[in-house]
Amino acid sequence: MGIHTTPACKYESFNALIRINEPELLHQVFLGQLDPGQPTPRVELFERQQGGPWRSLHANGSRHNGVPDRHARYLDRLSRQQEQDWRYDNGSSGWYAVYKPCSHRQYAMFFAPAGAHIDEDYVQLLFSFYCHQFTSIEGVYRDSLTGLYNRRAFDQRMAALIEHSRHPARRSRASQPAVFALLDIDHFKEVNDRYGHVQGDEMLTQLACMMSDSFREYDLLFRYGGEEFALVLMDMDESLSQAALERFRRRVEETEFVNGQRMTVSIGYCRFEPEHGIRGLIERADKALYAGKRGGRNQVRRYPLS
Repeated sequence: MGIHTTPACKYESFNALIRINEPELLHQVFLGQLDPGQPTPRVELFERQQGGPWRSLHANGSRHNGVPDRHARYLDRLSRQQEQDWRYDNGSSGWYAVYKPCSHRQYAMFFAPAGAHIDEDYVQLLFSFYCHQFTSIEGVYRDSLTGLYNRRAFDQRMAALIEHSRHPARRSRASQPAVFALLDIDHFKEVNDRYGHVQGDEMLTQLACMMSDSFREYDLLFRYGGEEFALVLMDMDESLSQAALERFRRRVEETEFVNGQRMTVSIGYCRFEPEHGIRGLIERADKALYAGKRGGRNQVRRYPLS
């Protein structure tokens, strides 16, 4: 059974999207409107900027470098300026949609509906509408350099997580924040002073891509300010959180950045305990971070300090 959409139904679908001003919620509503009345379809979203490589775009807005081979065969054939495409792929048993809004970004979607038939015009139009809305929202909630959530998004998402975590009934039905961390690049001012801000910006962008690749799609990653980043790791006990942060610290230490430069990071973290509020969580993670700085940098430290 396919989609049977009336004009009124379609209008409500677009109306539902236009009222949303938060990327993750927009993604969820978009998926719900793609194939109304059917089980959730299999959908994968991709993005490339300024003609760069395709990256997987996840529900929380994180970008992961590279795309699965089954999709790369199609995506890599696309012109970097192609504004629109829609076709069925027998090998993947699904549809591909491509759309390029009036911006430097190009979006693609793989869509495998649960129903036997779909309203192709409706799906294409809804996808293009989603791309416009997503691009508009991203300008408000995304850091323009790194693509991570910005400080405005940090304030809103942290407040929402704390409010949600304070209600036991809500906690039982959703993912829970487990650890809050602050990450700071060691001696970054020296990089800017020696090599210039252009190279410093390139290193920040590379680090942000590494963060997206190293953490899960539902962990929250923010550029907190300058060379400092914030992370919220979800549904993970403290020992696993420590291990994940330590793996990332080692990866940064072992990576050769732009022009062969090296960098290290210091990380401080604490349990995400909503009763401390945003300020309390920042203070705790910050104390752990600066204990690591005083202890020689390039380390992960936990609050309370041992």
